[in-house]
Amino acid sequence: MSLSDDQTVCHIPAFVPFLFAACPLWIGILIMLVCAAVRYILCFIIAECQREMSEARAMVEEAERSLSLNSYGTGSTDGEIDKDRERLESVKAASVSAVVGTLAGIPISLSQVTSTEQLLFPLAITFISCALFGVTFRYTVRRDLDNIQLKTGTAAAFSVVKGLAALGAGPALELNRASFLSHAFDGALYVSESLLVFLFAAVGLDYFFKLNLLSPFPITPSR
Repeated sequence: MSLSDDQTVCHIPAFVPFLFAACPLWIGILIMLVCAAVRYILCFIIAECQREMSEARAMVEEAERSLSLNSYGTGSTDGEIDKDRERLESVKAASVSAVVGTLAGIPISLSQVTSTEQLLFPLAITFISCALFGVTFRYTVRRDLDNIQLKTGTAAAFSVVKGLAALGAGPALELNRASFLSHAFDGALYVSESLLVFLFAAVGLDYFFKLNLLSPFPITPSR
């Protein structure tokens, strides 16, 4: 092959066509790797942002809670009047809880006695227990009226104590299988009955709180 003097002869290596043929495959793999890396980086950035937002939200809620408690604590300059109002609200909470809990416990007590005279003692115990529950419920729940775990936890704690006390007043535990099973069944029954009574009392207290007929602890200056 003859060429002019101002032209040069270019010899193309044999592997160049193979590289051009394989180039689209390598470009596709490279693009996939880059996309995967970008996706991983974006997911990491989004996760970090969500974590920081959650931490910031928790800090804001804690600051609002602290501010509200501080404002409640400094709302009045006359401490003696506040104490009298707190005592009055505690008495009201005890009365509501005692009445509702005693009414809820009447069917349970009727199933355990054979005469009207025998009914007075268990109802008196229920009345006193629910009155103490009402005062404790008000000071435990405070102004967190939407915390269902706290409200049911308070009722459950009273139920376990009252149920185990009733179990302890029964026959002594013997070291045999029948006695263990009998005490386990009786304990579960006593705790369940007490839980039903205290849950009714808690619902009654919560209802009165929502109607503003009772003031949660502490009493705000506006109430």
